[in-house]
Amino acid sequence: MRERVVITGGGTGGHLFPGIALAEEFTRRKEEWKVIFIGTGRELEKRILGNWGFELITVPSAPLKGRKWWAKVAGSVTLLRGIFWSIGTLHRISPRLVIGLGGYSSGPVLLAAYLLGIKRVIHEQNVHPGLANRVASRFSQRVFLSWAEGARFFPAEKVMVLGNPLRREVLEGRGKKRVGKGFTLLVLGGSQGATNINSAMTEALKHLDKIKGDLKIIHQTGEEDQSWVKKEYEQRGFKASIQPFIDKMASCYQQAHLVVCRAGATTLAELCTWGRASILIPYPHAADDHQRKNAQVLVKNGAGRMIQEQELTGKRLAQEILSLYHNRGELEGMERRAAALGRPEAAVLIVDECYRLLGIS
Repeated sequence: MRERVVITGGGTGGHLFPGIALAEEFTRRKEEWKVIFIGTGRELEKRILGNWGFELITVPSAPLKGRKWWAKVAGSVTLLRGIFWSIGTLHRISPRLVIGLGGYSSGPVLLAAYLLGIKRVIHEQNVHPGLANRVASRFSQRVFLSWAEGARFFPAEKVMVLGNPLRREVLEGRGKKRVGKGFTLLVLGGSQGATNINSAMTEALKHLDKIKGDLKIIHQTGEEDQSWVKKEYEQRGFKASIQPFIDKMASCYQQAHLVVCRAGATTLAELCTWGRASILIPYPHAADDHQRKNAQVLVKNGAGRMIQEQELTGKRLAQEILSLYHNRGELEGMERRAAALGRPEAAVLIVDECYRLLGIS
């Protein structure tokens, strides 16, 4: 009979990709491991996990934080349903370990694991942890963190700062020299795009005209914005690869001299692991303003620059890009400082510790 691990978390790329990285590491070590994801059932989860061949089970769940009182009452009822559902599902699956990655869907599953006596750990990707992980830490046996700055929110005896696990394909080619000539700018709006970043970047083009001949742009737009963004680049005569979603990130990071992006936890982990300089534009509506707090860690360490969204214009973005384009010494210093924050071995270290918790040599 195959040993089972359950990974549970919210339905965003920031939760999914670290989970996939851990699933890869478990199955790489021993084919007998079967990894099952329990989540919200969002389309993004279904598509990504389906592409990777992992089973997804949907738990009844609903957010409580930031809701009106009647939504909180309905959410509490759903939460209770989710706990009872999780008890039945975990009893049927009989996993040796449950890994929680945050998000409201993870809470019922981790509590059920606690009630059933199943080993359980959590991983927090962001500097400022979400409510689900702060609560779940009380009945989890290990708390793995990406950033030491988040340790104050959790029981000290459970905390281990091991980094944010990255998929093996994201690490491919790391350490090799850049390919191609010129200056490559990578623009990322997150797993579903970011219209404000797309608008600012296309507006910035008129201010970047003098370096157009040396500039290559790779731009992830999201599905809805791809056509108009592509048209803007074509009309201004810029060399650009416009994609709604980039599956193969390693080749993009290998080419990039500078990255313009949100400040999601997985993106920052990738930037640091690859040692890439960045202009960070935190998503202003992220829970607990966690993207801004993530970005501040890189800014404080001299590994990135930040533009708040309320300050974002095409002219301001172009000024930052041109500043780093013309000052390669500063750019290279940012790269070195970003690399110093990287934890490419995070998935290995976390699974090592899970093995110790399970008593596996």
